Amino acid sequence: MYKFNLCQKNVSVVRSLTSMLISWIVVFYMVNLADATTSCRTADDQYDVTVNYRGERDIETPKSTVIAFYTFMSKHIRNPGVGRRLVFDVVKTSKGGGYNSHTGVFTCPKTGIYVFVWVVRVNSGYYPFDLMINNSVYGTTYLSNVNRDSSVSGTVVAHVSKGDSVYVRMHSFYKGKGALHSNGNGRTSFSGWLLN
Repeated sequence: MYKFNLCQKNVSVVRSLTSMLISWIVVFYMVNLADATTSCRTADDQYDVTVNYRGERDIETPKSTVIAFYTFMSKHIRNPGVGRRLVFDVVKTSKGGGYNSHTGVFTCPKTGIYVFVWVVRVNSGYYPFDLMINNSVYGTTYLSNVNRDSSVSGTVVAHVSKGDSVYVRMHSFYKGKGALHSNGNGRTSFSGWLLN
């Protein structure tokens, strides 16, 4: 009877150790080979692993290709002209290419459904702004404020083809007046990303 209980305890210990070893191997694989972004022990003594799988280390697989950009203006512009394209010269995010910080134009690298967002800060003035895809207006915003500082934003979801140009401009015939501001208190910005 004593030997039987001892064997049962040994089998139980071996199973427990095997289970722990398998858990450690899985966590090691996730962290080192699959490029896990986080790995932490939960309250029930298990492991919660968030995986950002990229195939080979640091090489994105075709399914995980990201196209996204976020840019903003580095300085104020006083009384921009009618139809002027806005140039967002500071690039904070640029994945997949496409945005040109010298021209303010995003040239679509891949056909798909995209989201574009623009935010314009105006100080004591009034202006309309257009989001353009090639030569077509896809979205328009308008801001009017007197003796104060305000922002307006617009969002467009559109099917864009490879090679199409996307940019933000001043309205084509409505002159407006005032200054566009962009600094640490509020950025005039332009961003976009591929949905699918």
